[in-house]
Amino acid sequence: MSPETITQDIPNYESSDICTPYFNNVWFVLAATNFITGFIVVVNTIIKTVAISLITWIGYDTHSEQLTKITNGVFVSLFFNTGFLLILSNANFSDYHLPLKGWFNGPFNDYSPSWYVFVANTLTQTMIINCFVNGGI
Repeated sequence: MSPETITQDIPNYESSDICTPYFNNVWFVLAATNFITGFIVVVNTIIKTVAISLITWIGYDTHSEQLTKITNGVFVSLFFNTGFLLILSNANFSDYHLPLKGWFNGPFNDYSPSWYVFVANTLTQTMIINCFVNGGI
């Protein structure tokens, strides 16, 4: 097959941009993952502020005991919001007989290259940003 035959099969070969749909998809995925990362960071900041305020309001006998409770409470809540919910929301449990499997109908049955592109990238980016927002935990 000659190059002339191939170009005749594509209408307006000279003026068509074959890469436009690809680049549109790349920009959409980039924007979506950055939005999700930003949203998680904002929610983490709110959770951290609420946890610190509640534990301070409860009060403890010593300052070191209060700081220990704040550190543990913030760690557990941010771990649940950042890691656990992000992974669960993208998991697909349709093959398992779980009570809430209807809620977890994500696109990934297992770790795959696309899981690393979407979920692991967002998770890693969120952890890195959380290190620098408000001085970490």
